[in-house]
Amino acid sequence: MPYAQDSDNSGALPVAVIVPNGLRRRSLLAALAKSEVTVVREFAAYPSKDELLEIARLDWQVLIVDLDENVERAIGVIAGICSHNAAIAVMAYSSSDDSALMLRSMQAGAREFLVEPLLRKTVDEAFARAASRRPQRKPAGKTLVFVQSKGGAGVTTAALNLALTLVKESGNKVVVVDMDFQLGEIAPGLGMTATFSVVDALAQADRLDRELVSTLLMRHSSGLAVLGSPEAYNFFYPSTGEGVKKLFRILGEEFDYVVVDSGSCHGDIQEALFKMADTLYLVTEMTFASLRNAHRLIAFLSARDGIRNLEVVANRFNSRHGKIDGNSAAKALGRPVSWRLPNAYVEVRAAQDSGIPLAISDSPYSRELVQMARAACGKSVAEPKKGKHWLRLFGVGEAPDPVGT
Repeated sequence: MPYAQDSDNSGALPVAVIVPNGLRRRSLLAALAKSEVTVVREFAAYPSKDELLEIARLDWQVLIVDLDENVERAIGVIAGICSHNAAIAVMAYSSSDDSALMLRSMQAGAREFLVEPLLRKTVDEAFARAASRRPQRKPAGKTLVFVQSKGGAGVTTAALNLALTLVKESGNKVVVVDMDFQLGEIAPGLGMTATFSVVDALAQADRLDRELVSTLLMRHSSGLAVLGSPEAYNFFYPSTGEGVKKLFRILGEEFDYVVVDSGSCHGDIQEALFKMADTLYLVTEMTFASLRNAHRLIAFLSARDGIRNLEVVANRFNSRHGKIDGNSAAKALGRPVSWRLPNAYVEVRAAQDSGIPLAISDSPYSRELVQMARAACGKSVAEPKKGKHWLRLFGVGEAPDPVGT
């Protein structure tokens, strides 16, 4: 069936038409061409029940259904679409102004009844009413991705606690997603057990929609939404990043902030996450091995123009006893250390065992998270503290002064 792509730049209403008769379809399209609408798809037959469900999920604002070819089929289509997606403005189209037919179409859910010949004024008024009911889309939520420089760097603890802190600091809707398909720890770290998981979402990527995703989410007592990893160990791994893109597009439409623990994923999945990230938090420890890996990842991202949204997080930072300080790390990486999460080994271990996150308590660790969350949601943060010493690592030149606390 022929179709034309919708254009988001035109501001015109996206319209689909179901008109089995070719002559009537061309007549309708000629009339619509004079109005401020964009025909995104033309159906040359009434859809089956399975096709009806797919049509109801698609992103058009108006659907015009011709009644003349088969009244009963057309009424069934109108009722089916309206029952599955009330946001679509369905318009019945006929060559007859029969009041009984008009009443039946309205009872099925049609909001307008278009009668031939289609006058420009009549069509424009019908679409003006549809436009006035058009829901205003909010901007897509910000995607905040945490990636580790080395196994055990503390990505999970940082991601789940930042997500909790964001709920409080932003007052908006936040979801945290665990992309470790085998041994993720986001849900246990929040004292929760996942019934459904991110694997359930990606295994059904072809039928992912808002309703399905909502059934997979858990809710923490703080209001944070959680899409955890599977409870049972498994070998699931998506073949491409397309399902991941679709999942995060849906989450971005529903939540103001999508916080991601990228876990141990790699390949197409990691590349998709890097590209989607509004902020990419690279979590490293102040050790030679961890900083070396961080430097390699930064070089990779720099070569692909993916570094502008990168923020380095120094975890388990200890300015008094560490052999490598913040300024030394910044010089080694060629980038400032944006955030310094204090060494809180005992507290982190207790939080993991109890399922009571660090963000709930007041500590140096949680206070730094507050600064990170405030920066993420556009609030003012505390002034940075300057370091005093430099240590040359990896032969990298001087970097700017670090920011954050």
